[in-house]
Amino acid sequence: MMKRHIFALMTVVAAVLGAVAQDFKAGELYYNVTSDDEVEVARAWVDGASVYKGVVIIPESVFHNGSNYVVTGIAASAFERSGVTEVQIPNTVTTIGESAFAYAESLSSITLPMYLEAVSKTMLAGTAIENIAVPEGVTTIGYGAFQSCPYLRTVFLPSTTKLIDAYGFNNCHSLFEIYCAAPMPPNASGWAIFIGMKGIDVIVADDDAAAAYSKDPVWGDTETFSLWTNEEISITMALQAVPFKESFMKVELGNNLAYRIYDEDGEEMALTAATNYYFAIPDHAATYVVVPTNLINDCEDQFEVTIGTTPVPEVVEDEHPVISVIDGTIYISGDNYGKWTTVYDCYGKLYYQRPAIDNIIPNLPRHRVYIVIVGDYVKKVLV
Repeated sequence: MMKRHIFALMTVVAAVLGAVAQDFKAGELYYNVTSDDEVEVARAWVDGASVYKGVVIIPESVFHNGSNYVVTGIAASAFERSGVTEVQIPNTVTTIGESAFAYAESLSSITLPMYLEAVSKTMLAGTAIENIAVPEGVTTIGYGAFQSCPYLRTVFLPSTTKLIDAYGFNNCHSLFEIYCAAPMPPNASGWAIFIGMKGIDVIVADDDAAAAYSKDPVWGDTETFSLWTNEEISITMALQAVPFKESFMKVELGNNLAYRIYDEDGEEMALTAATNYYFAIPDHAATYVVVPTNLINDCEDQFEVTIGTTPVPEVVEDEHPVISVIDGTIYISGDNYGKWTTVYDCYGKLYYQRPAIDNIIPNLPRHRVYIVIVGDYVKKVLV
């Protein structure tokens, strides 16, 4: 009798989970539905290998089956052992699962979301990451989070850092500087965090912080660390935006620094130590402000970059579908069956992508500009 009850309970649980975890693909990524209006980026393997590769820009939201979903998480092992090279994560993401990028050996650059809750266990272990900026609010660098990152050189830790767990930076023998804005030394007493490593400069906020770090049994180890107080930043940059794919402009940053990026309203929209940052092409020319920082001190000089609108495609004489909008629904004329049809909004968020079936795309959010691509034909429409 007990076995039958357990089996029945498992069946109910499986049914409930099945209703939530409706996997689907949008653009180049796969997703798991985690609530009525939220998804996480999912692990996706074919023939024993991850399908993810190259530059990955995760959108803030995706459209599927008539519904919009906010991207709020990245599943455990989602990009593990993948071929990704750069990853940019939106601020809608607050959780990144264990080993999410572990041993993605070509991953050299990543922008973490500003509201990330924690750096999870082995999150970036074994990657080719070179510089990393951890956002304010994160208190814990998880177990083995950056273990065996052979090219990691510069780490920026926020003032909220409290704990670096065991093996956190183990075997990162290129690490030579840590900027730590925490006024008190983070607990780094776990096993093999900095074992066998020497000559790491630790830059802290002021003399009081330096005194506290010097008294700590880990941070005060003069064979491993040299303590320095905050240094001013002076740098000259010429920011140039170049097109990337259909919906983004790439701006090269570099310089082994972190950067705060502000939108037109002066709101901070990103903190990154990535080599490049990818701006979604807006529906009007927009100017952003880029400020070099070490998380302790911001550069006095600010640098502007202007991102123009999406170029209007050239008009051709060949026959092409007529794309029209009625009551929030996009209608596409002609025989387009099987042609790939894609709909982005003007910020590069993907709303629809699949081979055309009925030439109708309903339920799009109103009062937005969309870029509709049918085969090789591109048109902007206002819904």
